[in-house]
Amino acid sequence: MESSHTTNVWIALVITVVLVLINGMLASAEIAFMGLKEPLLKKKSAEGDRKAETLLGMKRNPSAFLSTIQIGITLAGLLSGAFAADSLAAPIVSWAASLGAAGIALSVIRTVSVILITLIMTFFMLVFGELVPKRIAMVRPEKTAYLVVNIISALSKIAKPLVKLLSLSTNGVLRLLRINPSDESSPVTEEEILMMVQEGTEQGTIEGTEAQFVSNSFAFSDLTVEDVMTHRTELSAIPEDATVRDAVETMARTRHTRYPVYKDTIDGVVGILYIRDLYELYPFKEQPMPLPLVRDIMRPPFFVSETKLLSQLFDEMKDRQNQMAVVVDEYGGTSGVITVMDIVEEVVGEFEKRGQYEIRKTDDGVFLLNGLMKMEDAAAYFSLGVEFNRNETVSGYLINTLGYIPGPDQHPETLIGNYLFRVEKSEGALIRQVRVIPGEPDQETGPSEAGSETW
Repeated sequence: MESSHTTNVWIALVITVVLVLINGMLASAEIAFMGLKEPLLKKKSAEGDRKAETLLGMKRNPSAFLSTIQIGITLAGLLSGAFAADSLAAPIVSWAASLGAAGIALSVIRTVSVILITLIMTFFMLVFGELVPKRIAMVRPEKTAYLVVNIISALSKIAKPLVKLLSLSTNGVLRLLRINPSDESSPVTEEEILMMVQEGTEQGTIEGTEAQFVSNSFAFSDLTVEDVMTHRTELSAIPEDATVRDAVETMARTRHTRYPVYKDTIDGVVGILYIRDLYELYPFKEQPMPLPLVRDIMRPPFFVSETKLLSQLFDEMKDRQNQMAVVVDEYGGTSGVITVMDIVEEVVGEFEKRGQYEIRKTDDGVFLLNGLMKMEDAAAYFSLGVEFNRNETVSGYLINTLGYIPGPDQHPETLIGNYLFRVEKSEGALIRQVRVIPGEPDQETGPSEAGSETW
């Protein structure tokens, strides 16, 4: 009799272990398959990978696969509990009976034994049949999926009739709840993608520059020409009646490669001068006199509205092979200019830091700012927790904060964060130079480590 009990215990333990392992395999398969990337499976399937082809089919039709997994997990859990509770409790009851327990006491021992064995088996099922396999599958989804794909595929075929019945039952209940079973889950949104990229950056799987590239790419579609253009107040332009020598002097001083050419005023742009068009005339001493004027070698201008989407302009400039466009407002006046490089930098980042040398630190610890510097750069440099409009300059921000345009002899001050901003020089409607006096530094504010003598 004792030998029979011992045999039953070992059989129950073996069956229970097998069921726990089966449950773990199914649980890991569920997590692994959900973590697989469909584009990667498509690539491997096209290369002739049979397992990838099978996984791709399961990925595209997850209902049958998930139903098979759920059936297996449910049966494994129920059977393991049943075998363990009945088979392992019997020897305990027999041992208690041999000690003289009977009647109600024996019934209590049987009940307590079943409960304790059930709790112990639940613990082992959760650890070895759920948590550990799922964690492994999360860390190595592709390897896990490849290990179990053939087994899961076979189980899916065996359980197909039962899956069909469950599917019909599930769809029927969904229709009663007025939910269309054919409805697919909502597509991944831009916000969700950015959140995943941010999470990948924090975990170290995505580089910071890659994350910035993705973020810039999404923002690119919403930008207009006005957001990116160089404002008319910052333009280096050449009059149409200027000589080639005058143009060369301007180019040597400002170091650009393209210049808008105007007649009378900047609102009358009549062409674009490319520096390479001057190469054919160099050296000037060998050219017949007199040298041509700028109007004789300039190219026709390409005008665009400041409200045009940046993505549309980029396509147009590629088609026209234009490197520079003149931006005009609703009244036909010149708002500024924009180049292909300006557009590209909105996605890949600036090739040359535009804030360079716009902040200068004096010997007494005071900072001098160029008023046309982007407020975004100034806020990053001084770690200012302030709100500002996109592409707003320090000049524009201070004018909005003060509520008026300072005159040439006015030097108003305003406290921003832990710094005192003082207008040093104004010119017309622009603040050209700003003095920034630091206060007592604290943990929240202070120049970033990028702050050297110049920036």
